[in-house]
Amino acid sequence: MLTPRWFPLRPHPEQERLRNSTKRFRVVAAGRSSGKTELAKRWVVERFLTPRPVRRALFFVAGPTFGWTFRVYWDDLVALCPKEYLVEDPGVSGVIKTRWGSELHIASLDNPIRIEGSQWFAGVVDESSDIKPGAWSRSIRPALAEYIGECWRIGVPKRAGWGVQEFREVFEKAKLGLLPDTDAFWWASKDILTPEEIFAAQEELSTEDFAEQFEAKWMDSQGALFTSFSRDMSVHPLSYDVSRTIFVGADFNVDPMCWVLAHWDGRELNVFDEVHLHNTNTQDTLSALSSRYTSHKGGWFFTGDATSKARKTSAHSSDYALICGDTRFKPKLVRFGDSNPSISDRLAATNRLLRDATDRRRLYVAPHCKRLIADLQYQTDVQGIGDTGHMSAALGYLVWALAPLKVSLLSTSVGRVVVRKKELVYGK
Repeated sequence: MLTPRWFPLRPHPEQERLRNSTKRFRVVAAGRSSGKTELAKRWVVERFLTPRPVRRALFFVAGPTFGWTFRVYWDDLVALCPKEYLVEDPGVSGVIKTRWGSELHIASLDNPIRIEGSQWFAGVVDESSDIKPGAWSRSIRPALAEYIGECWRIGVPKRAGWGVQEFREVFEKAKLGLLPDTDAFWWASKDILTPEEIFAAQEELSTEDFAEQFEAKWMDSQGALFTSFSRDMSVHPLSYDVSRTIFVGADFNVDPMCWVLAHWDGRELNVFDEVHLHNTNTQDTLSALSSRYTSHKGGWFFTGDATSKARKTSAHSSDYALICGDTRFKPKLVRFGDSNPSISDRLAATNRLLRDATDRRRLYVAPHCKRLIADLQYQTDVQGIGDTGHMSAALGYLVWALAPLKVSLLSTSVGRVVVRKKELVYGK
């Protein structure tokens, strides 16, 4: 143990095979929170702390962005290195330096050219499903050539992402022994996580997302984005209740403007109506909503696209300010985040409510919400095409405000999102 951060790990045959591999390149497709990143941190630090015959031996850890890589790796890399081995306290510089001249860098592959210009002894590429195609062959591997450098390429076997096809292809070729210098490794999250954590993930994710993220299965995309939607199971007659809070999810688009209306009891979301208007603005949409529900007594909750805080669909003020200032909706709670969730997280949260991995359904849509149903059944493009995608986006913002994922599909750990209880049960 070089530092207390080198705590013992639970024995695991596939992980032991990975640690003992003599192949120059190792491709790891394993489940979320299953230990692959922890092993990568230790492996690269071991290489980094081994003195080399070169005065300035370089090592790297790289991910899709610098911010992501720094957040996931930096503190642990520093904690794994004995201070007496280092020339100075690295602080938050992104570079650790040993007394004998080696350097360990946090790198970003949002622009793969950043890795070029130096020759590296060893490195780790994480979240490989989200790395730009061609980054390996054009930028990373050539930068490992001079010193016959080693590299790990690790990640979850995802369905979507820039680098999915390339990552899957190299994994499958290595598994079949078609790449002499590369070995492949695989294990599921259940090998490492407790049954309680696995069950919690099943409740948080749809069947497809759980199979991908925690069972580490290569899932083929079926085209439709909302794979948990079923017209038979998800569409039911739903009643509007004048005494219950109306939860409004808004996608601000001049043509069309799309809002969904629902009741929420802290567990189940019932979408009983939709607002779809062409060539309009937020002020006119609010007027249409007020006219439609003139006698409503149960209060209102508004949420939606976070960019509405700055965006204007009229000449007067921002969409967000218009909603906050409209006195026709009482009592009213307005909750818009400072930023939107990632599209993958928003889709996963919606699929989870439609049907999670325990086969539980908590999102239902009224039959007359035809545009929302069409989006849920047929949408295949995340940005939407023409008139499609806006209603499902409005639903996604509402789902995220009320029931955000506790498992982030962009994180290597099972993080926890804390939401105040009064927001969860507002209008119950």
